[in-house]
Amino acid sequence: MGISKVLRSGQLYPLYVWREFKKPAVNRGSLWINEIEAFCEICDQLRPFRDLRSRGGSAGMVVEGLKAGISYFEFTCVSCRKARREFLVEQIVTEETIRIQKYGERPKKPLTKDHVLQHFLKDDLKNYEKAVDCLSHQYGVAAFVYLRRVIENNINRLLDLIQEDAKSSAASAEVIRALAELRKESRMSEKIRIAKYALPGHLKPDGLNPLGKLYQVLSEGAHNLSDEECLDRAKASSGCLAFLVSELVSRKEHRSRFKSMVGEL
Repeated sequence: MGISKVLRSGQLYPLYVWREFKKPAVNRGSLWINEIEAFCEICDQLRPFRDLRSRGGSAGMVVEGLKAGISYFEFTCVSCRKARREFLVEQIVTEETIRIQKYGERPKKPLTKDHVLQHFLKDDLKNYEKAVDCLSHQYGVAAFVYLRRVIENNINRLLDLIQEDAKSSAASAEVIRALAELRKESRMSEKIRIAKYALPGHLKPDGLNPLGKLYQVLSEGAHNLSDEECLDRAKASSGCLAFLVSELVSRKEHRSRFKSMVGEL
């Protein structure tokens, strides 16, 4: 059953998110599963984690059907026998479906943060960390609001990086002109239109424009969107920002190393 995916994947299935599955035809008295795969911090790699608890019961006993309630899961790494994972799950059972939500997990999962982005946003870390926290718990509106604030606070620094890259790569006059226009006071709809011309081709994978997406986020208010829509936009804007910053920083470092090497010849 999909319950094993819910337990092992903190990013796809975070706490307090309901998931619905088709009720299995086989009568089961519990949601018990034998094994999941997880990262073991002691073995320092992905390992099978198994439920090693004793399961009693006699052959021929009548198994009662699964009921609504709470289930507890405990898994131990099969290699080191030291690392453990514990979960609490609530289930709602109908004739046809089982709805579950993970509402407890130990040890606490560390938040996944982009280290390059963290360095770029060093003066705005509180907002970025709040955005990451909200994304990890699927709080769409809150994640959108924090990421929108991060983009708003750092858009000019991002334009500085893009402009530096554009000049170093001999970008077209159209790109240079569009970057200058983005710094002027104008309506956000105009900035969205201009943004599609403000990136060199190597920063638009398959023609996609991450800078335009960021300006689109700045133009939208959370009150006009559902929580799910806010979550989608927050994930997309986080990805666009991470892509642009990592590409620009990487190219800058490569240029610097190259110039240093050539200078030593």
